[in-house]
Amino acid sequence: MEELSKKGIRITLAAEEFIKEHNIPLEKILSLNKSFIEKDDLRGLEKEEKEKKKEVEIKRESKFKPIAKEYDADIKIYHALDVTEKSRTNGSVEDFISYFRNRYKRLKRKLGTENSKWSLCDVAETRNMKGEKVRLDVLVFNISITKNNNLLITIEDMTGMGKVVFTKRKEEIFNKAKLISKDDVVSIYCSVGDGILFGEDIEWVDIPATREKKFAENDFVALYLSDLHFGSKQFLPNYLDQLVEWIHGKKGGEETASKVKYMMVAGDLVDGIGIYPSQEKDLLVKDINKQYELFNEFLERLPDYIEVIIGPGNHDAVRRADPMPALSKELVTFDAHLVGSPSFFSIEGIKHLMYHGTSADSWIATFSHLSYSEPEKVMVDALKKRHLSPLYGGNPIVPERIDYMMIEEVPDVLHFGHVHKNGYAKYKNTLVINSGTFQGITDFQKKQGHIPTPGKVPAYELKTGRIRTLDFTV
Repeated sequence: MEELSKKGIRITLAAEEFIKEHNIPLEKILSLNKSFIEKDDLRGLEKEEKEKKKEVEIKRESKFKPIAKEYDADIKIYHALDVTEKSRTNGSVEDFISYFRNRYKRLKRKLGTENSKWSLCDVAETRNMKGEKVRLDVLVFNISITKNNNLLITIEDMTGMGKVVFTKRKEEIFNKAKLISKDDVVSIYCSVGDGILFGEDIEWVDIPATREKKFAENDFVALYLSDLHFGSKQFLPNYLDQLVEWIHGKKGGEETASKVKYMMVAGDLVDGIGIYPSQEKDLLVKDINKQYELFNEFLERLPDYIEVIIGPGNHDAVRRADPMPALSKELVTFDAHLVGSPSFFSIEGIKHLMYHGTSADSWIATFSHLSYSEPEKVMVDALKKRHLSPLYGGNPIVPERIDYMMIEEVPDVLHFGHVHKNGYAKYKNTLVINSGTFQGITDFQKKQGHIPTPGKVPAYELKTGRIRTLDFTV
């Protein structure tokens, strides 16, 4: 306002506030040719500025030519690996038995080939094999520490139960054995003693090391999101607005934005209702349907050529136990691909396993080498064990007759959310992605010393295999 004063022009306080609010340029004000300006004198100038800005935006958008718009999408969803509309359990004893038998039999088939030094046998056979070296493909029933601080593993297979001791004198194998969790399916190499087995090595199922890295023919970009938490007081709409503007070519980086063809969302679309005690004090929107309306409005702002694949999370309106079925089309009304958690699908021939990642809590609570600051390590361990949640009871799991948490098909990309922290790794040509969040730090996270990374979106170039993080916080 100093420039106006120098020219002898006086303005009212209301007019000054109006100028600041609408960012009206000096030349527009001078064009009024008045020595005393009131708020009413400025009416119409703000509309001219809005129209001018709109013209600039339209002009800029017209120059934006999205490559992805010119091609059809290539999506295949493997419904057989998704629990949606296939849940048949009622929680009976028979269901639990079927669940663990299904896990054991399927993982056992994927264990490594027999080493000629070791005799592959069942647990019951070892009772008459004292002094021999055997390999046992087993499910881990229990883990305990002996009075001598050795590790005692109780194992079982279809023939019976046994006990394996890993002595701390053999430090290397002892430390390896500490990575075993209850309900793991493993090969244990043992020397048979008198009523006891002495562990000498362990082998998890793991994924093959000989797989070639997959690349797409079309030069597309896939975006990975999760944990938006619409309805939360900590939701960060400005970051999401910047993402939408970037996709439309309005925030720089047009070359990459023009290639965006796919968007994967790994759950916690909304903050939900009653997810934890006293949650209502953390909610800005306390109606679950209105929370999903906000999410649908976000999707409607995306270009129509982008394909969106959506899975649920523990804050969403599905059962909280894994495996989770797909969200209802009554809630997600946008024309998206709704899948369960976990789900398996391919885009442009690149296979994806998407899981919200609820089991990360039990992984991190069980193993000292894992933490919320490096979620990618949890995901690599899941690949090694070929299971998304091996420790039954660490987080809620429904005992289905088929274990949908097993990693049946090896993915080219493994995508988690849940922990609100971006993380990346490459393991045997599988790319591991944790997609962060669009929610600010919560009181619970502060207490845990957990620092989220909001507004940072993984972008994967399907033709080159390059992964980058788009930062919408700046």
